[in-house]
Amino acid sequence: MTTPGELERTLRANLRGGVDFGAAARALVTMDASNYRRVPVGVVTPRDAEDVATALRICADAGVPVVPRGGGTSIAGQATGTGVVLDLTRHMNALVSLDPAARTAVVQPGLVLD
Repeated sequence: MTTPGELERTLRANLRGGVDFGAAARALVTMDASNYRRVPVGVVTPRDAEDVATALRICADAGVPVVPRGGGTSIAGQATGTGVVLDLTRHMNALVSLDPAARTAVVQPGLVLD
């Protein structure tokens, strides 16, 4: 079984984005718009899709669940979890393209609709 410290070190060594297993970072993602409160083992802020894939592989190999988190607006607890939370709002929050005529937009998963 991988310890949280081992998991944190492995993620740090393999990702370009942020890895934070500290109490403050974990506390910030314990809730969404629901009544659920789950404290994760750690928080990863992937820089790009390659970081996401790498984090998913590392966590799968360690048997640790992963929760992707966008705006944290879920009202049913989907943005919380006890494994590793992938906070996509820090680096993966771009509007990629907008087509007003077709009324479509391509966005990264951390973009908050405002």
